[in-house]
Amino acid sequence: MWMARGQKEERLQEPGAELGQVTLAGAPVGVALAGERRNVTLCLPGGYHWAPRQGEAVLVIKSGPEGAPCVVGAPEADPVAPGEVWLSVAQGVGVRLTADGHIQLQGPVEVTGTLKVNGQEVEG
Repeated sequence: MWMARGQKEERLQEPGAELGQVTLAGAPVGVALAGERRNVTLCLPGGYHWAPRQGEAVLVIKSGPEGAPCVVGAPEADPVAPGEVWLSVAQGVGVRLTADGHIQLQGPVEVTGTLKVNGQEVEG
């Protein structure tokens, strides 16, 4: 007597975190991993807003029983000194908070509202 054996469904084993490449920009994003994943959530720190560009490398973690993917960041492109924070969206444009307490602005600066320097309002 012949008995049919049910085929076990084999799931593709993926790492818990890996670098991928953005295929669809915006939020949510599409990311190429072992295959393309769409509608990937951006998981960012509170108060932080970022939308990766198409073609950008991003770090994707997978959580939960289904391994739902979530973009959590991108590889460091411009090294910073210990204790320093550098926010940038393009080469030569950004805000740098230095470890010695200085704030450096790079690129064109626009101020909306009142500007005060050493407590004195600057007329525009």
